[in-house]
Amino acid sequence: MTVTLTDGALTAKADAFGAKLVSLRDADGREYIWQNKEDFWPDRAGVLFPTSGRLYGGCITYGGKKYDMPLHGFALTSTFTVAQRSERGVTFSLTSDKKTLAVYPFPFRLEVTYSLSGARLNVRQDVYNTGSEELYCAPGFHPWFNVPFDEKSGYDDCIVTFPNATDPKQCIMSDKVLDTGERMAAGGGFRLAHSLFSRDALMFEGTGDTVKLICEKTGKTMTIERYGLPYIGFWQIAHSHARLLCVEPMSALPGREGVTEDWSTRPSAIRVNAGGKASVGMSISIG
Repeated sequence: MTVTLTDGALTAKADAFGAKLVSLRDADGREYIWQNKEDFWPDRAGVLFPTSGRLYGGCITYGGKKYDMPLHGFALTSTFTVAQRSERGVTFSLTSDKKTLAVYPFPFRLEVTYSLSGARLNVRQDVYNTGSEELYCAPGFHPWFNVPFDEKSGYDDCIVTFPNATDPKQCIMSDKVLDTGERMAAGGGFRLAHSLFSRDALMFEGTGDTVKLICEKTGKTMTIERYGLPYIGFWQIAHSHARLLCVEPMSALPGREGVTEDWSTRPSAIRVNAGGKASVGMSISIG
């Protein structure tokens, strides 16, 4: 089921399968979400829950038991229900069941809300702990954008900036895109080039709460703001020339190389008390 939201400056479409954003158009009809017209990759803008990124060995432990966990969790391949809907907003809901408890030992309800306000799309994840013990999670987002934003620009005409960064560092990943623990000064951003992604994703910390994408030829911009998501990744299909950029705000980095993570000790995992709630979110503004 696809839900359409409108608010003059933007029109968004979100699907109950994965609670994912499948379209974002401006008043001129320009599409900002990857539509796979070049047949490079079928996905678009998944919601990451209960984990972001890969885990060493494809699993995570808790209470002495090992649980298999797919890349980015299971929410992006789950069918949500529509809990609330209006012309400018929609809330999707996913509740734990026997299938989720087999890979994630915590009862939960996950709500994903999209709302439009002029040229800004707000996205929020609310995680409710419906169990009697502490819940751990590492949520995030995974929007794929058509970059550059117009046919006049090339990929290397676009730059990524961190306008309010404090001490930006690139988190060096292994060949399997796991955290090596190494860090490298990142500066205020970088210019896009397909070759940047020859070893998969780029991951950063200390970038502040804002990332701006700028097409220098046209001055077209996209600003992504986030809360509760201190890490951010960028991904492109390696060895391709696809006109896309995946931006990945995350609450935690991928798992550590050589370490079988445990939910109770995973770095930066969010803890939610029994009966409690945790929220993370982002916004996408077009300028």
